[in-house]
Order: sequence, then C-alpha cells, then structure tokens
Amino acid sequence: MPAPVPTKFFKSTVLLLEVPRSEFLDVARCEDPLNESSRNSFFKLLRGQASQRFDVSINHKQKYRRRFNAAAWLSFNRPPDKPVALMLSYRDSKGEFSVIVDESNPDGSGSMMLSGEVTLEFYGELKYLRACCTGIAKTHGFFLDEVHVHRITTKVAGDKGQSSIAS
Repeated sequence: MPAPVPTKFFKSTVLLLEVPRSEFLDVARCEDPLNESSRNSFFKLLRGQASQRFDVSINHKQKYRRRFNAAAWLSFNRPPDKPVALMLSYRDSKGEFSVIVDESNPDGSGSMMLSGEVTLEFYGELKYLRACCTGIAKTHGFFLDEVHVHRITTKVAGDKGQSSIAS
C-alpha cells in the first residue's frame, strides 16, 4: 500500500475530478429505487434530522480506512517526456495528503490509461477527495477522456440490503 505523502511536496498537480461526497461518506441510500414504498421511506429519512442521515459520531482522533478504485484516460497533443502519475488527494483532521494510484511514462504515445486500487487511511472526517495528476505541464495540452473514482465495498454474508462494510 503506497504511503500518503503531504500534497505540498508535489510541485505541480492538475485537478481532474472532485469526487462526490456520496462516494466516501457513509450516507443513507435508497435500497430499492424501483419500489415505491422504499423510495418514500428514503425521502422521509432525507427530510428527517441530520443525525438519522449521517454518522455524526465521528472521532477526529480515530483512524478510518476506505478502499477506492480509480482510473483516468488521458490524451495528449504533445506527450510529456517524464512520468505522469494519477493521485488521490484528500484532507482529513491531520492535513492534506496524496496517495499515488498509478504512474507511467507516455513513451511518445498520444494517450494513456492510469488505474489502480488504493486504501486511504485517514483520521476523522474526510473534508474532500480529489483525483489529480502530476507530471503534466500546461504546455502539453491534454484532454481528459474519462475519469472515475469509486469506493470498494464488501458485502456482509447473508445481508439482503444494500448495507456494506468498507474494507
């Protein structure tokens, strides 16, 4: 598992995606969107108190773990001559950190894919999660064909609902 590095040590990073909070927070989800009674109970839950929707008992000194699958497809007008890295950057109660997901050298190719799985260990609540790239200069002129970041969850044996345990 790659170790988190303070983001300030990376010279230049390019923001690719601000990951939606629903990907990394434990929020209420509709169990069966096709079932009308399930949808109605979900909307009632959303209209209720915030303590019902979110786990508000976050200990800012406790370590939490979340696994993510991340991928980015990049195309270049002029490929960089040095390695390009895909990173996930986040802020927790201890500061701002980045973890490298994948790194590759374009080797003169006009496009590349960077992908991988990482486990983030953080303290307290995640303030944000961002997909970024390093190793790209403004003069390279790149296009972001596609990027995704999804949380990896593991189903509990015998569980019929959508609840999951974060790995």
